[in-house]
Amino acid sequence: MNDSKLIWITGLSGSGKTTIGKEVYKNLKEKYLNTVFLDGDSFREILGNDLGHTPKDRLENAKRIHRMCKFLISQNINVVCATMSLFKEIHQLNREAMKNYYEILIECDMDELVRRNQKGLYSKALNGEDVNVTGVNATYDKPKFCDLTIDNSKQNNLEEKVQKILDLI
Repeated sequence: MNDSKLIWITGLSGSGKTTIGKEVYKNLKEKYLNTVFLDGDSFREILGNDLGHTPKDRLENAKRIHRMCKFLISQNINVVCATMSLFKEIHQLNREAMKNYYEILIECDMDELVRRNQKGLYSKALNGEDVNVTGVNATYDKPKFCDLTIDNSKQNNLEEKVQKILDLI
């Protein structure tokens, strides 16, 4: 029987989903060797960065991530996936395709995201230099039926935030 889990960690760029996801992965890997970590940015790179950041390209990338997660789950591999996950249809696909699907939303207020501004995205969008920045001037289907929401506006208590996810699954 396949009891593999997909822990889908989503949120805007800079919210902390990768940091939290890596810690969840590290904890799960200690108990379940059949566990992998996928990051949305790394996933693009692995597949050759052949997609841009238009809504159509972002949806295609999200479908690719979904299909990869579904494949890994079918191989009895637990997946921790940290991705922006912009589209409600991907959340729905995940729920329908995977029995042990856990959707975690990492929230962070916009002022803090702008302050973190790791990739320079938000300042470009706010200055009108970039029109494809999710959460500022590009569409974001914020998950409505997630299993857990974590406020990461303050980058503190990482262990506590990770433990909430582990308790859920």
